[in-house]
Amino acid sequence: MKKLMSFVLFIFGILLICQLAAAAESNWGKIDWMQFKGTQLNVLATSMPVSEVYKSKIAEFEKLTGIKVNFELLNDVDRKKKQLVDYASGMGEYDVANVGFSNREEFAQPGYMEPLQSYLDNPQLTDPEWYNINDYPKDVLAAGISGDKLVMIPFTAEYFLLWYLKDVFDQLGLTPPKTPSELKSVAAQIDQARKDGKIEQYAFIERTMSGASEGGWNLFCTAHRMGFDFVDFKEMVSYANTPKGIEIMSFYTDLCKQYGPPGSANWTWTDIGAAFTQGKLAMAVGGNASYAYLEDKTNSKVAGKVGYAPPPMENGKDPLWIWGWAINANSKNKEAAWLLVQWLTSPNLIAEMAPLYGCPARKSVYSLPEYIEAMPSQQFIDSQLWMMENGIDPYTQFVLTPMYGEVADLVSKEMNAVVAGIKTLEQACQDADAALVKIGFKSAAQ
Repeated sequence: MKKLMSFVLFIFGILLICQLAAAAESNWGKIDWMQFKGTQLNVLATSMPVSEVYKSKIAEFEKLTGIKVNFELLNDVDRKKKQLVDYASGMGEYDVANVGFSNREEFAQPGYMEPLQSYLDNPQLTDPEWYNINDYPKDVLAAGISGDKLVMIPFTAEYFLLWYLKDVFDQLGLTPPKTPSELKSVAAQIDQARKDGKIEQYAFIERTMSGASEGGWNLFCTAHRMGFDFVDFKEMVSYANTPKGIEIMSFYTDLCKQYGPPGSANWTWTDIGAAFTQGKLAMAVGGNASYAYLEDKTNSKVAGKVGYAPPPMENGKDPLWIWGWAINANSKNKEAAWLLVQWLTSPNLIAEMAPLYGCPARKSVYSLPEYIEAMPSQQFIDSQLWMMENGIDPYTQFVLTPMYGEVADLVSKEMNAVVAGIKTLEQACQDADAALVKIGFKSAAQ
């Protein structure tokens, strides 16, 4: 009898293990994840917090698939150089790599990135119901499309938000500004309250240091949210010295000169972040991915006191930035590489990782209890959801143009000169226009 009971318990245990294994497999869709067992894949990624998390998870993919993955991390400059050499050589050393939004066309137009739709449509490789590509907001997924081809799958969705100190706004009876004109009005009220001794904070500042990745980026993004671009890269036309160009330059520089802290004429993102976390600024516009910096209770005096809202905009949208995963068109293991890309961007893994970095590209994650608990507030979550559905532009010309760096350097140099009091607004816009003409643009002011 004991032997029979032991045998029954043994069989029951085996069945239970099989059921648990089947349940685990079903969590990853109805495909054979072991179909490329024994394959080796090489991955190249930019060293950043989310990539470090990905690397720590790779052993789970290897266990699921039997595929060996070599996961290499480099700083972004070296990553791009190595990736471009591999792409251009046709060697296919790296099967999978992450791609920043601004590199998409540089890599896609020469045909370096493998189109992905056929892999999504292949039932042997993808369970469409489980993977659910429709979980991506259309404007987020559009950032992975070059021409009419999907060439990378996003895993982050990054853009600007308005940061503001809730206690200051509550004390002064203010609401977050929704338009540029409201931003100026709110900044003026905060500034007056500081002058009256009611508060200590300065109202607002933008990045003022010249350079494409500093003041140039914020200036061009501000203009785009107001429905304007300083240049048309396709037609090679400069609008820097047109009435609208002068208006936008005036808006940006006036805010910085009138409402920024003393000595802020050469501020970078680091300076703004430091001032805001120390409670010296009432408002700033910063990336949604920077929330952890603001909410770090060890180093931030405003942790738990920050309000989040979409950035002020009118007639335009905020340029979208994404990181995405792509397959090398010269990879010798494309189908196995797709399994990795699919896993890296899967609803399962994104849901697990999202609480660690805050700005996932899949919208379903934003309602998960684990994610909600990890984020600073529901307001932060709602602001991100609103931006992904309504406030981002995945087609921003300057983000996708290699000439952006040179152009933004020139225009932001003149912006900085205005903020520093070196040039008048009119002279700076004329000089920006002239500098753009020298590098091949036609002036719309002539």
